[in-house]
This record gives sequence, structure tokens and C-alpha cells, in this order.
Amino acid sequence: MIGFGIGLVLVGLVLIYNFGLASLFHSPLLGEYRLSDPLTMEVSSRAVVTDDVELLRWTTMPEFVSPPDDIRVQGVARGSDALFMGIAPADAVAGYLDGVVHDEITEWDSTQDDIVEVVYTRNEGATDPAAPGTEGFWVASVSGSGEQTLDWTIERGEWALVIMNADGSPSVSADVRFGVATPSVLLPIGLASLVVGLVALFGGARLITSLPSRPDETPRWTLRGHSVLPTTVEGRVAVLCAVLLFVPFTSGTMFGAPIFLFLGVRKGDRSLLLVLPLLVSMLVIVLIAMLVWAVLGG
Repeated sequence: MIGFGIGLVLVGLVLIYNFGLASLFHSPLLGEYRLSDPLTMEVSSRAVVTDDVELLRWTTMPEFVSPPDDIRVQGVARGSDALFMGIAPADAVAGYLDGVVHDEITEWDSTQDDIVEVVYTRNEGATDPAAPGTEGFWVASVSGSGEQTLDWTIERGEWALVIMNADGSPSVSADVRFGVATPSVLLPIGLASLVVGLVALFGGARLITSLPSRPDETPRWTLRGHSVLPTTVEGRVAVLCAVLLFVPFTSGTMFGAPIFLFLGVRKGDRSLLLVLPLLVSMLVIVLIAMLVWAVLGG
């Protein structure tokens, strides 16, 4: 029965953290779109271009959700120039910028939480382009002073995003954010996962605490008189939780490490391997402190 209780606790932790909280954090509860932090684009040429759809639909959505096709690009000029942002067929953009000096985003790098860097490739030219707003091939575009918001649903085909000064002049400088719409399905998934996870967590904890558990009589592996392997079921599960931290979709079990570490130590487990869940417990405390700081400090 104790094994069943431990399994319930682990399942509950995964459901709460990896599915419940992750889904609610990316659900419409916190906004219609999830956007990156502002990425500064500053080039001396007349345009910034990218045909990388994955950049346009960049997201921090949970891994079990496919990125939506509804994208949003927000931009604001860093100077006094009005900003233009438009999406058009890639071949139309290539023809428009033929002979025009412009920078193409050929590489970009991101962390789990944000886009951190883009790499440009310069395409030289000497032609003065027409003002982008006068062209008729854009499928979606915005132009003006202040913050501009470009919404578009990705379609089949080859497309390109162009960012320019509204008058086509050189030296483009803007802060740009990329993101996608938050899927409405994440809200019921998050709520259901939280409810089921909490029931499993408290049910398993109640079952574990109601059953006696004793350390093994004779440790098999010792070092200077100390057992290497955990001597209680709780201690072994604490180590398991620490290991599962590095397995996809089970990182929520890191919160189980301090729980089972406490239960194991309370029942006399002093094995050397308990250092691992102890370190994970310290990590959990740091993460909680950072979360509280982020909420209170904005």
C-alpha cells in the first residue's frame, strides 16, 4: 500500500506542476497572447527581413501543446520615425527589396523563457525603395508612430516579415516582440489537472502517513559506518524524485524531494545519497523565493 501511496503523490506532483500550473500560466487567464520580451533590432540598412515562421510563432507554451498558428508581432520605433511592419509572400518581398540594402535574420537564439539574440546577414544594394505602405502585396501590415500590433494567422506557403521605417529611409531601430495566441483548451486542461493532482497528492500523502515504515535492518552498502543507499522507502523515493527532475514532463516531482526527504530523515534514514534530494530541496526553496520575489516585486 505504501508503494501505491507514493505513486499517487508523484502523479499528483506531476499533474499539478507540469500540466496544471503550466497550462494555467499559458492560458487566456493571463492574456490573449503570450509575447517575448522586447527584442531590440537596430540596423543601418533600410529593412529587417525574416522568412523563419518558427521565429514568428515563438512561444513558451508547454511541450504537450502545439504552437498555434495565430501570431502577433508588436513593435515600437526607438526614434522619431514611424514604423512599418508587414507580412507578404516571400517572392514578393524579394522582388521589392531587390537591389535595396537590407538585413536578413538568418539565425536566432532563445532560452526557455525568451528570445535572446538574432544574427543578421547584410544584403547590399543602392536602390531607394518605395514607401512600403504604397505596395499592394502585403497580406497583413501596420504602420505609424507609437506601438504597432500586427496580427496574422499563418497560412501555407512561403512568407516573410518585413520591418522598415514607414518612409523607407535607412537606419531601422525598433523594439519588437513575438508571440502567439493562448489556446483556450489550456484553461480546462489546467483546472482539471490541478483538481486531479491535488486529490492524488493529498490522498497519497494520507495513505503514506497512515502506514508504518521502518529502516532496513542491515544496510548493504556502507562508507565509514554510514549507509550509502537510502534505508527507508521514503528516502529512496526522495532520491527518485531528485533524479526525475531531469526527465521531461516529470520535473514537478522536484517538490516531492523535500517531502520524502523529511519523512525519511524523520524515520531514521541517514544515508549518504540523501544529499541529492537535499540539494534539490534547496533548489525548490530558491525557486519558490524567486517566484515570490517576482510576484511581489513585479
